[in-house]
Amino acid sequence: MKAILLDASSAILLAKAGFHEKLAASYSILTSDSVFEEIIRKGLPGTDEYKKLLREDRLEVLPVSIPSAVDVPLQNLDRGERDTLLLFHEGHGDFVVTDDGAAARFCLGNRIPFVNSLLLLRLLHHSRRIGDSSYDAGFQSLLTLGRYSKKVRDYARSCPDSELLFFLP
Repeated sequence: MKAILLDASSAILLAKAGFHEKLAASYSILTSDSVFEEIIRKGLPGTDEYKKLLREDRLEVLPVSIPSAVDVPLQNLDRGERDTLLLFHEGHGDFVVTDDGAAARFCLGNRIPFVNSLLLLRLLHHSRRIGDSSYDAGFQSLLTLGRYSKKVRDYARSCPDSELLFFLP
């Protein structure tokens, strides 16, 4: 089973849209301790859902070792996104799931494999873990809940399946 590094923005969106269970059934979910604490401390949507996944050993919370020298672009990210990318750099996870624009740009610039929640939903649909109606409703829900640019929305709709093969569960 592929392991994903989930950041707070994506965790919240996926819980709000009701896809956290399908996610946990399809991937090993890893998150940094700072992402988990951000969700829990602030009582954000997904708090109860991710606590339950942790209790059931379907979510692993990892501590982050902050290197003495952190890339300047990483320093400009929120702590949760920074820690998620540091975990990937440490060798955790097969890819990153982020809906944060700055983190996505960092991934693109540093050749870190990532998807956003819209593409993750396509992966669940393509792998037949969710049906057509769940996909359509979920995609629409994520569009409403998230703050996606037109470019990101269009890419999520038109991305060739061949570019998503690596990310399939």
